[in-house]
Amino acid sequence: MREAANWHDAFDLTETEHIALVGGGGKTTTLWSLGRELAQRGPTIVTTTTKAGAPPADVALVEWDRPLPDRSLHELVADALPRSALVAVGSGVRDARLRAVTPEIADELFFRCGANYVVNEADGARMKPFKAPAEHEPVLASTTTLLVVVIGIDALDAPIDEEHVHRPERIADLTGAKLGDTLSAARIAAIVNEYEARCEDVDESARFAVLINKCDEGPQDARVSAITAALRDVELSSLVAASQREETRRWRVR
Repeated sequence: MREAANWHDAFDLTETEHIALVGGGGKTTTLWSLGRELAQRGPTIVTTTTKAGAPPADVALVEWDRPLPDRSLHELVADALPRSALVAVGSGVRDARLRAVTPEIADELFFRCGANYVVNEADGARMKPFKAPAEHEPVLASTTTLLVVVIGIDALDAPIDEEHVHRPERIADLTGAKLGDTLSAARIAAIVNEYEARCEDVDESARFAVLINKCDEGPQDARVSAITAALRDVELSSLVAASQREETRRWRVR
């Protein structure tokens, strides 16, 4: 285990990536933290194929909900990038949420719009620390190069119910648990495996990673060890622990 200097180091990112964030326990915080860091390396687009927190006031916003007769998406993004190396693209902002674009638009953002990086929030968790994907989730673009499952460490050993997790019935169905049972590390690993199985629509070269978030007691927290042990048979390009409560710190666990 080692402390990573930044997200780029933690996930072994290349100079061009299309990153999809799924799961729960700090996805939107990670979305903007990752976006801001990558924007220091090159033009970066933050988007969502579901919903994400509204972009901060200092981030340029491009709204694209239908083709325009006189402007292309490429032209709108090209106009925005010189003003801000970090650009948010969505179909609009409503109720303080960035609204979804289609996976095809996310592909276009990566292929044709001049960005080195695209970071996509690809499913929703209603601010819960853990979730299981619905039948239609995650909503992945075909050009995704890295899928990161975010897990809030506070989900471990929580009851599988509406108060503590998102879609508890799905968690129960996919793990053989009953509602109200404890969310064990083994059950967390079963859901991570489910996410991996749903990567059929992305390129076979895409990598798969896990971020254990909210590790405010550091990587020596016994819960990090428990989740890491449960994931030992899952093929991951990286397993990262992070704390983002005050300053952002990241540890490369595997």
